[in-house]
Amino acid sequence: MLKDFKKRQEEVLTIIVKHYVDTAEPVGSRFVSRKLGLSSATIRNVMADLEEMGFIVQPHTSAGRVPTDKGYRFFIDTLMKIRVIENDVIKSIREEYGHALRSLEDALERTSHLISHLTNYVGITLISQYDKVYLDGTSHMIQEPEFQDFKKLQSLVRCLEEKKEILDILHRDLEDEGLKVHIGNENRSGFLRDCSVVTRGYKIRGRPCGRIGVIGPKRMLYEKVIPTIDFLAGAVTEMLEELE
Repeated sequence: MLKDFKKRQEEVLTIIVKHYVDTAEPVGSRFVSRKLGLSSATIRNVMADLEEMGFIVQPHTSAGRVPTDKGYRFFIDTLMKIRVIENDVIKSIREEYGHALRSLEDALERTSHLISHLTNYVGITLISQYDKVYLDGTSHMIQEPEFQDFKKLQSLVRCLEEKKEILDILHRDLEDEGLKVHIGNENRSGFLRDCSVVTRGYKIRGRPCGRIGVIGPKRMLYEKVIPTIDFLAGAVTEMLEELE
């Protein structure tokens, strides 16, 4: 019985996360009950438990629920099913890197643009030896519902322009070449508390040389973004080996 109850909690949390990612609207018990074929009363009880556990929150009285940073973290670490990268996306990446590259800087600048194009978020690349960050796609964030609030948008744009907080995050991740996901307050920056940052390292001659990644709203399509960044990091490593 306890196992069934835990499974129900996970199903409800998954529905809330996915629907909120798609719509940016708080998710009500009626919608979840229809998805699972259970009574609204049952779903309300499960949602109350999830709220008590800190996985979801009710932003306004009489509104539905939205995921918290903790809820997103649990979803990513435990519940999420990674999407397979489509063949046409892989082909477009290969074609992009098949074009002549003038330098390491050219390669990383092109990569930040490609990340932005593939994810519709902000693409970021770091060359650690030069301590330089390239960004592309700030305009994507302006279109996100979270940043219709002028103060939030102003803080984010300032952060992207100054780059200090982004550099701090990328530097902290440099010691681990694997993929990292920083959600909301995990970024340790007030400017990025409404964002998630996904990064992964790349290498030159077998040695870590920098990181690539994406900045987007916490309401990010992680199932797509994570495998995209993972694949691109490998592609960048291959490309830079040839460039060297």
